[in-house]
Amino acid sequence: MLVRPARLEDVSDLTELSQKAGRGLTTMPKTRGEMTARVEDSMAAFASRDAGPDKEVTEKYLLVLEEEERVLGTAGIFTNLGSERPFYSYRLSHITNQSPELNIRSDVEILSLVNDYHGYCELGTLFLDPAWRGGGRGRLLSFSRFMLMAADPDRFNQNVLAEIRGWSDSDERFPFWEAIGQKFFKMGFVEADSRSTHDTRFIADLMPKHPIYVSLISAEAQRIIGQPHTLSRPAMELLESQGFRYRNCMDILDAGPSIETVVKDVEVIRNSQKATVVIDDSVGGEEGKKWLVANPALEKFSCLEVRLVASAESADRQKFPMTSTQAKLLQVDSGQEVLVSPLASKEQDERGRGES
Repeated sequence: MLVRPARLEDVSDLTELSQKAGRGLTTMPKTRGEMTARVEDSMAAFASRDAGPDKEVTEKYLLVLEEEERVLGTAGIFTNLGSERPFYSYRLSHITNQSPELNIRSDVEILSLVNDYHGYCELGTLFLDPAWRGGGRGRLLSFSRFMLMAADPDRFNQNVLAEIRGWSDSDERFPFWEAIGQKFFKMGFVEADSRSTHDTRFIADLMPKHPIYVSLISAEAQRIIGQPHTLSRPAMELLESQGFRYRNCMDILDAGPSIETVVKDVEVIRNSQKATVVIDDSVGGEEGKKWLVANPALEKFSCLEVRLVASAESADRQKFPMTSTQAKLLQVDSGQEVLVSPLASKEQDERGRGES
């Protein structure tokens, strides 16, 4: 299993993969033309020499998971949110009203339209072929984004969020959308969500400008505020294991939770370090401690998961033993530099499924 930047020759596999994603995962392009444009945007981002927060342009990085010469999954990073168009969310807050004369107190929740994530970096478009979920693939795909951020930190914003797909039923009906958005947009969920990926002017024009009292919407819609889709919960838990937290902000269309953290606090990034490759074909195996290893050179960026048998563990953390096969996959030789980060928990193997 190898994660690397998307290339034009991946467009067919990626387009086929996108057809397996549900309607709610609208950040993933569905047509070949849209997918080609996304891949070209990513290639331009990787090739850029002046990308970064100061540029105030959204850069789109797209990674793919390759196994057995097939693209089985994809994940992305979007920088500088709000630099090209506002990034809207709903924030859930509480207010208290009280009438001393009647001895009545009313505690209510309200939803307010905000763009608090201006200038953040967003993780998105995480999708793994349902037939290949498990075995740590989702974790590798998700965490490889952190290895990319650690390899060239100046390219990425210091705050990062992930919008998790909101709850819908088995018929892909979105109760939160039906309770609020549909009443103002006069269009279907998929059309509104797809439009919002490249144009947010209509959101500012059509969404209510005043706070919405949660008690006035349907009970079904109230229950799913801030709740992830069943298929997206594992991806959310995976990010939570890295320090992401839900702080009462959500997607304005499906009420999926927005989880956030500071880049330097992400466990994979915090524990990453540079090391020199030592080729040793005796270190591979099915047992031993797991590590993420990446080629940090942007033009050759790639990431894989390796195991080191106990005998290969060394006090010298400046050197990292790898098999010749692993080194070939990463396009590195003995004596070259790689970026490494230990994987801490066995339970993350099972969390590494799903989509967001």
